Amino acid sequence: MKHLRVVVLLLLLVILTSAQTGGTQSGCGIKPLKPLIPLGCKDLVAQCKCDAKGQNCKWEWICVPR
Repeated sequence: MKHLRVVVLLLLLVILTSAQTGGTQSGCGIKPLKPLIPLGCKDLVAQCKCDAKGQNCKWEWICVPR
């Protein structure tokens, strides 16, 4: 029973810390599906972009060149 309490406390700690660190991405919401990779790009990386006030956020796909 004591081990169960320790596991529950650790899970709560992980959930709380992940919620705090993910706050910078919360303005964009859930990351959309990755589009097809254009020619000349090795990969696409999603980046959350917001205005100077931290509002009007949107996802932008950044090309990783070959």
